[in-house]
Amino acid sequence: MPKQQKAHRSDSVGIIRYKIIFGEYLRELKRIMKCKKCKADIPDGSKFCNMCGARVAAGRKPKSRGNGTGSVYKRGSGWTVVIVEGYVIDENGKVHRKTRSKAGFKTKKEAIEYIPILKRTPASKAKNASFTQMYEAWLPTHRAGKNTINCYKSAYKYFEAVYHLNLRDIEIEDLQECIDECPHGRRTKENMRALCGLIYKYAIPRHYAELNYGQYLNVDGKHSNRPGLPDDALPKLKAHVNGVFGASYVICQCYLGYRPTEFVALDASQYIRAERAFINGIKTEAGIDRIVTISPKIQPYIDALLPPGKTSGAVFVDKDGKAFTVERYRALFYNVLEACGIDNPTRERDGKTFYTYTPHSCRHTFATLMKRVKGADKDKLELIGHTSDDMLRYYQDVNYTDLRKITDAL
Repeated sequence: MPKQQKAHRSDSVGIIRYKIIFGEYLRELKRIMKCKKCKADIPDGSKFCNMCGARVAAGRKPKSRGNGTGSVYKRGSGWTVVIVEGYVIDENGKVHRKTRSKAGFKTKKEAIEYIPILKRTPASKAKNASFTQMYEAWLPTHRAGKNTINCYKSAYKYFEAVYHLNLRDIEIEDLQECIDECPHGRRTKENMRALCGLIYKYAIPRHYAELNYGQYLNVDGKHSNRPGLPDDALPKLKAHVNGVFGASYVICQCYLGYRPTEFVALDASQYIRAERAFINGIKTEAGIDRIVTISPKIQPYIDALLPPGKTSGAVFVDKDGKAFTVERYRALFYNVLEACGIDNPTRERDGKTFYTYTPHSCRHTFATLMKRVKGADKDKLELIGHTSDDMLRYYQDVNYTDLRKITDAL
Protein backbone atom coordinates (compact mmCIF):
# COMPACT_ATOMS: atom_id res chain seq x y z
CA MET A 1 0.00 0.00 0.00
CA PRO A 2 1.43 3.43 -0.94
CA LYS A 3 2.66 5.65 1.87
CA GLN A 4 0.07 8.33 1.08
CA GLN A 5 -2.77 5.80 1.39
CA LYS A 6 -1.32 4.49 4.67
CA ALA A 7 -1.05 8.02 6.01
CA HIS A 8 -4.59 8.82 4.90
CA ARG A 9 -5.89 5.62 6.52
CA SER A 10 -3.98 6.39 9.72
CA ASP A 11 -5.51 9.87 9.84
CA SER A 12 -8.98 8.42 9.28
CA VAL A 13 -8.52 5.93 12.13
CA GLY A 14 -7.33 8.76 14.36
CA ILE A 15 -10.39 10.85 13.52
CA ILE A 16 -12.71 7.91 14.18
CA ARG A 17 -11.03 7.23 17.52
CA TYR A 18 -11.33 10.91 18.42
CA LYS A 19 -15.02 10.90 17.53
CA ILE A 20 -15.59 7.81 19.65
CA ILE A 21 -13.73 9.25 22.63
CA PHE A 22 -15.41 12.65 22.28
CA GLY A 23 -18.80 10.99 21.90
CA GLU A 24 -18.23 9.00 25.09
CA TYR A 25 -17.21 12.22 26.83
CA LEU A 26 -20.40 13.97 25.74
CA ARG A 27 -22.50 11.01 26.83
CA GLU A 28 -20.76 11.05 30.23
CA LEU A 29 -21.52 14.76 30.60
CA LYS A 30 -25.17 14.05 29.89
CA ARG A 31 -25.18 11.40 32.59
CA ILE A 32 -24.08 13.92 35.21
CA MET A 33 -26.69 16.23 36.69
CA LYS A 34 -26.22 19.16 39.03
CA CYS A 35 -28.05 19.60 42.33
CA LYS A 36 -30.02 22.84 42.17
CA LYS A 37 -29.49 23.35 45.88
CA CYS A 38 -25.78 22.69 46.51
CA LYS A 39 -24.52 22.43 42.89
CA ALA A 40 -22.87 19.03 43.51
CA ASP A 41 -22.64 16.43 40.71
CA ILE A 42 -25.46 13.86 40.78
CA PRO A 43 -25.17 10.54 38.88
CA ASP A 44 -27.93 9.96 36.35
CA GLY A 45 -30.98 8.22 37.80
CA SER A 46 -30.47 9.48 41.34
CA LYS A 47 -33.54 10.82 43.10
CA PHE A 48 -31.66 12.54 45.90
CA CYS A 49 -28.45 14.56 46.07
CA ASN A 50 -25.61 12.53 47.60
CA MET A 51 -24.23 15.60 49.36
CA CYS A 52 -27.19 17.52 50.79
CA GLY A 53 -29.98 14.97 50.45
CA ALA A 54 -32.23 17.30 48.43
CA ARG A 55 -34.73 15.66 46.11
CA VAL A 56 -33.81 15.80 42.42
CA ALA A 57 -36.44 16.98 39.96
CA ALA A 58 -37.84 14.28 37.72
CA GLY A 59 -35.74 13.99 34.59
CA ARG A 60 -34.45 11.39 32.18
CA LYS A 61 -35.15 7.73 32.62
CA PRO A 62 -32.14 5.99 34.24
CA LYS A 63 -29.92 4.18 31.78
CA SER A 64 -28.85 0.58 32.22
CA ARG A 65 -25.82 0.12 34.43
CA GLY A 66 -22.52 -1.14 33.05
CA ASN A 67 -19.76 -3.24 34.53
CA GLY A 68 -18.14 -1.85 37.66
CA THR A 69 -21.14 0.26 38.62
CA GLY A 70 -22.34 -1.99 41.45
CA SER A 71 -24.71 -4.91 41.79
CA VAL A 72 -27.98 -5.60 43.56
CA TYR A 73 -29.18 -8.97 44.82
CA LYS A 74 -32.40 -10.17 46.38
CA ARG A 75 -31.81 -11.86 49.73
CA GLY A 76 -34.94 -13.10 51.42
CA SER A 77 -37.60 -10.43 51.04
CA GLY A 78 -35.12 -7.55 50.77
CA TRP A 79 -32.45 -6.29 48.38
CA THR A 80 -28.72 -5.84 48.97
CA VAL A 81 -26.29 -3.48 47.23
CA VAL A 82 -22.73 -4.67 46.58
CA ILE A 83 -19.88 -2.61 45.14
CA VAL A 84 -16.32 -3.72 44.36
CA GLU A 85 -13.69 -1.53 46.03
CA GLY A 86 -10.67 -3.36 44.63
CA TYR A 87 -8.79 -6.63 44.55
CA VAL A 88 -6.34 -8.32 46.91
CA ILE A 89 -3.94 -11.21 46.36
CA ASP A 90 -3.61 -13.79 49.14
CA GLU A 91 -0.48 -15.68 50.12
CA ASN A 92 -1.30 -18.39 47.56
CA GLY A 93 -1.45 -15.89 44.73
CA LYS A 94 -5.23 -16.10 44.41
CA VAL A 95 -7.05 -12.89 43.57
CA HIS A 96 -10.07 -11.92 45.71
CA ARG A 97 -12.53 -9.11 45.26
CA LYS A 98 -12.77 -6.57 48.07
CA THR A 99 -16.41 -5.59 48.35
CA ARG A 100 -18.67 -3.46 50.48
CA SER A 101 -22.41 -3.92 50.82
CA LYS A 102 -25.55 -2.52 52.40
CA ALA A 103 -28.69 -4.59 52.93
CA GLY A 104 -32.28 -3.94 53.94
CA PHE A 105 -33.75 -2.29 50.83
CA LYS A 106 -37.41 -3.06 50.16
CA THR A 107 -37.30 -2.82 46.36
CA LYS A 108 -34.74 -3.31 43.61
CA LYS A 109 -35.29 0.28 42.48
CA GLU A 110 -34.46 1.63 45.93
CA ALA A 111 -31.30 -0.52 46.06
CA ILE A 112 -30.11 0.69 42.63
CA GLU A 113 -30.67 4.31 43.62
CA TYR A 114 -28.43 3.80 46.65
CA ILE A 115 -25.42 2.56 44.63
CA PRO A 116 -23.93 6.04 43.95
CA ILE A 117 -24.33 6.95 47.62
CA LEU A 118 -22.42 3.83 48.69
CA LYS A 119 -19.71 4.53 46.11
CA ARG A 120 -19.38 8.17 47.18
CA THR A 121 -18.79 7.23 50.83
CA PRO A 122 -15.73 4.95 51.03
CA ALA A 123 -15.54 2.78 54.14
CA SER A 124 -12.24 4.44 55.02
CA LYS A 125 -14.00 7.82 55.18
CA ALA A 126 -17.17 6.73 56.98
CA LYS A 127 -17.29 8.23 60.46
CA ASN A 128 -19.35 7.66 63.55
CA ALA A 129 -20.95 10.16 65.89
CA SER A 130 -24.01 10.17 68.11
CA PHE A 131 -27.04 12.34 67.45
CA THR A 132 -26.01 14.61 70.34
CA GLN A 133 -22.42 14.93 69.11
CA MET A 134 -23.59 15.88 65.64
CA TYR A 135 -26.11 18.38 67.04
CA GLU A 136 -23.39 20.00 69.16
CA ALA A 137 -21.04 20.15 66.17
CA TRP A 138 -23.71 21.65 63.89
CA LEU A 139 -25.23 24.23 66.24
CA PRO A 140 -22.28 26.71 66.35
CA THR A 141 -22.08 26.68 62.54
CA HIS A 142 -25.73 27.58 61.94
CA ARG A 143 -26.41 31.24 61.29
CA ALA A 144 -29.85 32.32 62.42
CA GLY A 145 -31.55 34.72 64.77
CA LYS A 146 -31.69 34.15 68.50
CA ASN A 147 -35.36 33.17 68.43
CA THR A 148 -34.79 30.60 65.69
CA ILE A 149 -31.85 29.08 67.55
CA ASN A 150 -33.94 28.84 70.71
CA CYS A 151 -36.67 27.05 68.73
CA TYR A 152 -34.13 24.46 67.57
CA LYS A 153 -32.77 24.05 71.09
CA SER A 154 -36.29 23.45 72.35
CA ALA A 155 -36.99 20.95 69.55
CA TYR A 156 -33.78 19.06 70.36
CA LYS A 157 -35.08 18.22 73.84
CA TYR A 158 -37.70 15.90 72.36
CA PHE A 159 -35.10 13.72 70.61
CA GLU A 160 -33.94 12.37 73.96
CA ALA A 161 -34.62 8.78 72.86
CA VAL A 162 -31.87 9.01 70.21
CA TYR A 163 -29.38 11.28 72.00
CA HIS A 164 -26.74 8.58 72.44
CA LEU A 165 -27.40 6.55 69.30
CA ASN A 166 -24.91 6.47 66.46
CA LEU A 167 -26.25 8.60 63.62
CA ARG A 168 -25.71 5.69 61.22
CA ASP A 169 -27.81 3.38 63.40
CA ILE A 170 -30.76 5.75 63.69
CA GLU A 171 -33.68 4.91 61.40
CA ILE A 172 -36.56 7.04 60.22
CA GLU A 173 -38.87 5.18 62.62
CA ASP A 174 -36.73 6.29 65.58
CA LEU A 175 -37.01 9.95 64.59
CA GLN A 176 -40.68 9.66 63.64
CA GLU A 177 -41.47 8.17 67.04
CA CYS A 178 -39.81 11.14 68.76
CA ILE A 179 -42.06 13.48 66.78
CA ASP A 180 -45.17 11.38 67.41
CA GLU A 181 -44.51 11.30 71.16
CA CYS A 182 -43.87 15.04 71.44
CA PRO A 183 -46.67 16.42 73.65
CA HIS A 184 -46.73 19.81 71.90
CA GLY A 185 -48.40 21.05 68.74
CA ARG A 186 -47.58 21.19 65.06
CA ARG A 187 -45.20 24.16 65.31
CA THR A 188 -42.84 22.29 67.66
CA LYS A 189 -43.00 19.18 65.49
CA GLU A 190 -42.18 21.22 62.40
CA ASN A 191 -39.15 22.61 64.22
CA MET A 192 -38.13 19.04 65.08
CA ARG A 193 -38.35 18.00 61.44
CA ALA A 194 -36.41 21.09 60.33
CA LEU A 195 -33.73 20.41 62.95
CA CYS A 196 -33.29 16.85 61.68
CA GLY A 197 -32.92 18.07 58.12
CA LEU A 198 -30.25 20.57 59.13
CA ILE A 199 -28.29 18.07 61.23
CA TYR A 200 -28.24 15.51 58.43
CA LYS A 201 -27.39 18.17 55.86
CA TYR A 202 -24.36 19.00 58.00
CA ALA A 203 -23.46 15.33 58.55
CA ILE A 204 -23.71 13.96 54.99
CA PRO A 205 -20.77 15.77 53.32
CA ARG A 206 -18.66 15.00 56.40
CA HIS A 207 -19.35 11.24 55.99
CA TYR A 208 -21.32 10.80 59.22
CA ALA A 209 -24.52 9.90 57.35
CA GLU A 210 -25.59 9.01 53.84
CA LEU A 211 -29.24 10.04 53.54
CA ASN A 212 -31.19 12.99 54.91
CA TYR A 213 -34.06 11.48 56.92
CA GLY A 214 -35.52 14.90 57.65
CA GLN A 215 -37.36 14.89 54.31
CA TYR A 216 -39.30 11.76 55.25
CA LEU A 217 -40.57 12.86 58.66
CA ASN A 218 -44.26 13.57 59.06
CA VAL A 219 -45.79 16.20 61.33
CA ASP A 220 -49.46 16.04 60.39
CA GLY A 221 -50.30 13.28 62.85
CA LYS A 222 -50.91 10.55 60.28
CA HIS A 223 -48.26 8.37 61.88
CA SER A 224 -49.32 8.95 65.48
CA ASN A 225 -51.45 5.81 65.48
CA ARG A 226 -49.11 3.52 63.61
CA PRO A 227 -50.28 -0.07 64.02
CA GLY A 228 -48.78 -2.84 66.06
CA LEU A 229 -48.54 -6.25 64.42
CA PRO A 230 -51.89 -7.72 63.25
CA ASP A 231 -53.87 -9.83 65.73
CA ASP A 232 -52.89 -13.12 64.08
CA ALA A 233 -49.16 -12.30 64.07
CA LEU A 234 -48.20 -13.64 67.52
CA PRO A 235 -50.01 -17.00 67.02
CA LYS A 236 -48.34 -17.41 63.62
CA LEU A 237 -44.93 -16.50 65.02
CA LYS A 238 -45.33 -18.99 67.88
CA ALA A 239 -46.37 -21.71 65.44
CA HIS A 240 -43.13 -21.20 63.47
CA VAL A 241 -40.66 -20.81 66.34
CA ASN A 242 -38.99 -24.16 65.67
CA GLY A 243 -38.93 -23.79 61.90
CA VAL A 244 -38.14 -20.14 61.24
CA PHE A 245 -34.98 -18.65 62.69
CA GLY A 246 -35.72 -15.33 64.35
CA ALA A 247 -39.42 -15.94 65.01
CA SER A 248 -38.71 -16.14 68.75
CA TYR A 249 -36.75 -12.88 68.52
CA VAL A 250 -39.73 -11.00 67.11
CA ILE A 251 -41.95 -12.47 69.84
CA CYS A 252 -39.46 -11.37 72.49
CA GLN A 253 -39.41 -7.81 71.15
CA CYS A 254 -43.22 -7.72 71.25
CA TYR A 255 -43.19 -8.67 74.94
CA LEU A 256 -40.19 -6.52 75.94
CA GLY A 257 -41.26 -3.32 74.19
CA TYR A 258 -37.76 -2.19 73.28
CA ARG A 259 -36.98 0.13 70.42
CA PRO A 260 -35.05 -1.75 67.68
CA THR A 261 -31.83 0.05 68.62
CA GLU A 262 -32.25 -0.97 72.27
CA PHE A 263 -33.25 -4.52 71.36
CA VAL A 264 -30.16 -5.35 69.29
CA ALA A 265 -27.92 -3.70 71.92
CA LEU A 266 -29.31 -5.84 74.74
CA ASP A 267 -26.41 -7.48 76.62
CA ALA A 268 -26.31 -10.48 78.93
CA SER A 269 -24.66 -8.34 81.61
CA GLN A 270 -27.90 -6.35 81.86
CA TYR A 271 -29.96 -9.39 82.81
CA ILE A 272 -30.87 -9.69 86.50
CA ARG A 273 -31.58 -13.40 86.76
CA ALA A 274 -33.03 -13.33 90.28
CA GLU A 275 -35.55 -10.66 89.30
CA ARG A 276 -36.25 -11.98 85.79
CA ALA A 277 -35.62 -8.52 84.40
CA PHE A 278 -33.36 -6.41 82.23
CA ILE A 279 -32.00 -3.08 83.45
CA ASN A 280 -31.01 -0.99 80.49
CA GLY A 281 -32.55 1.25 77.85
CA ILE A 282 -31.73 4.77 76.82
CA LYS A 283 -30.83 6.87 79.87
CA THR A 284 -32.95 9.86 80.69
CA GLU A 285 -31.65 13.17 81.98
CA ALA A 286 -32.41 11.85 85.47
CA GLY A 287 -29.81 9.13 84.92
CA ILE A 288 -32.20 6.26 85.69
CA ASP A 289 -31.95 3.07 83.61
CA ARG A 290 -35.20 1.49 82.56
CA ILE A 291 -36.35 -1.72 84.27
CA VAL A 292 -38.10 -4.24 82.03
CA THR A 293 -39.44 -7.38 83.69
CA ILE A 294 -39.86 -10.47 81.52
CA SER A 295 -43.24 -11.98 80.68
CA PRO A 296 -43.61 -15.73 81.42
CA LYS A 297 -44.59 -16.14 77.77
CA ILE A 298 -41.05 -15.38 76.62
CA GLN A 299 -39.09 -16.57 79.67
CA PRO A 300 -38.28 -19.94 78.01
CA TYR A 301 -36.76 -18.11 75.04
CA ILE A 302 -34.68 -15.88 77.33
CA ASP A 303 -33.52 -18.91 79.36
CA ALA A 304 -32.37 -20.62 76.17
CA LEU A 305 -30.51 -17.51 75.03
CA LEU A 306 -28.99 -16.81 78.46
CA PRO A 307 -27.89 -20.03 80.17
CA PRO A 308 -26.42 -19.58 83.69
CA GLY A 309 -22.85 -19.42 82.38
CA LYS A 310 -23.45 -16.54 79.99
CA THR A 311 -22.84 -13.22 81.72
CA SER A 312 -21.79 -11.00 78.82
CA GLY A 313 -22.28 -10.61 75.10
CA ALA A 314 -25.27 -9.85 72.90
CA VAL A 315 -28.51 -11.56 73.88
CA PHE A 316 -29.90 -11.82 70.36
CA VAL A 317 -27.39 -13.08 67.79
CA ASP A 318 -27.47 -14.40 64.23
CA LYS A 319 -26.83 -17.98 63.14
CA ASP A 320 -23.08 -17.36 63.34
CA GLY A 321 -23.30 -16.03 66.89
CA LYS A 322 -22.70 -12.42 65.85
CA ALA A 323 -24.58 -9.45 67.29
CA PHE A 324 -27.13 -7.79 65.04
CA THR A 325 -26.94 -4.29 63.72
CA VAL A 326 -30.31 -2.55 63.42
CA GLU A 327 -30.05 -2.86 59.66
CA ARG A 328 -29.46 -6.62 59.74
CA TYR A 329 -32.17 -7.18 62.35
CA ARG A 330 -34.64 -5.25 60.19
CA ALA A 331 -33.86 -7.54 57.24
CA LEU A 332 -34.37 -10.58 59.51
CA PHE A 333 -37.67 -9.13 60.75
CA TYR A 334 -39.08 -8.79 57.23
CA ASN A 335 -37.90 -12.29 56.31
CA VAL A 336 -39.52 -13.75 59.45
CA LEU A 337 -42.88 -12.13 58.73
CA GLU A 338 -42.81 -13.42 55.18
CA ALA A 339 -41.80 -16.94 56.23
CA CYS A 340 -44.55 -17.05 58.86
CA GLY A 341 -47.24 -15.99 56.39
CA ILE A 342 -47.84 -12.55 57.93
CA ASP A 343 -48.94 -10.10 55.25
CA ASN A 344 -46.94 -6.85 55.27
CA PRO A 345 -48.41 -4.31 52.80
CA THR A 346 -46.16 -1.61 51.33
CA ARG A 347 -46.81 1.97 50.27
CA GLU A 348 -44.90 4.46 48.16
CA ARG A 349 -44.05 7.99 49.30
CA ASP A 350 -41.71 10.35 47.46
CA GLY A 351 -40.33 7.44 45.47
CA LYS A 352 -39.46 5.42 48.58
CA THR A 353 -41.13 2.17 49.67
CA PHE A 354 -42.36 1.79 53.23
CA TYR A 355 -43.59 -1.37 54.93
CA THR A 356 -46.71 -1.23 57.09
CA TYR A 357 -45.09 -3.35 59.79
CA THR A 358 -41.50 -2.65 60.87
CA PRO A 359 -39.50 -3.66 63.97
CA HIS A 360 -41.03 -0.58 65.63
CA SER A 361 -44.41 -2.30 65.28
CA CYS A 362 -43.31 -4.71 68.02
CA ARG A 363 -43.05 -1.77 70.41
CA HIS A 364 -46.57 -0.68 69.47
CA THR A 365 -47.75 -4.27 69.96
CA PHE A 366 -46.28 -4.17 73.47
CA ALA A 367 -48.15 -0.92 74.19
CA THR A 368 -51.38 -2.51 72.94
CA LEU A 369 -50.85 -5.56 75.15
CA MET A 370 -50.32 -3.29 78.17
CA LYS A 371 -53.61 -1.49 77.52
CA ARG A 372 -55.42 -4.79 78.08
CA VAL A 373 -54.08 -5.31 81.60
CA LYS A 374 -54.46 -3.34 84.81
CA GLY A 375 -51.51 -1.42 86.18
CA ALA A 376 -50.37 2.00 87.31
CA ASP A 377 -49.51 4.46 84.56
CA LYS A 378 -46.11 5.10 86.10
CA ASP A 379 -45.27 1.38 85.84
CA LYS A 380 -46.41 1.16 82.24
CA LEU A 381 -44.33 4.24 81.40
CA GLU A 382 -41.31 2.60 83.03
CA LEU A 383 -41.71 -0.58 81.00
CA ILE A 384 -42.12 1.15 77.66
CA GLY A 385 -39.56 3.90 78.31
CA HIS A 386 -41.85 6.67 77.10
CA THR A 387 -40.01 9.99 77.02
CA SER A 388 -42.83 12.54 77.02
CA ASP A 389 -44.00 11.74 80.57
CA ASP A 390 -40.68 11.20 82.31
CA MET A 391 -41.68 13.63 85.05
CA LEU A 392 -43.85 10.89 86.56
CA ARG A 393 -40.74 8.77 87.02
CA TYR A 394 -38.97 11.54 88.94
CA TYR A 395 -41.63 11.69 91.63
CA GLN A 396 -43.03 8.16 91.84
CA ASP A 397 -41.19 5.03 92.90
CA VAL A 398 -40.99 1.96 90.66
CA ASN A 399 -40.32 -1.57 91.90
CA TYR A 400 -39.93 -5.05 90.41
CA THR A 401 -43.11 -6.41 91.98
CA ASP A 402 -45.39 -3.79 90.44
CA LEU A 403 -43.74 -4.12 87.05
CA ARG A 404 -43.96 -7.91 87.10
CA LYS A 405 -47.72 -7.79 87.78
CA ILE A 406 -48.09 -6.14 84.38
CA THR A 407 -45.73 -8.35 82.36
CA ASP A 408 -47.07 -11.52 83.99
CA ALA A 409 -50.55 -10.55 82.82
CA LEU A 410 -49.60 -9.86 79.18
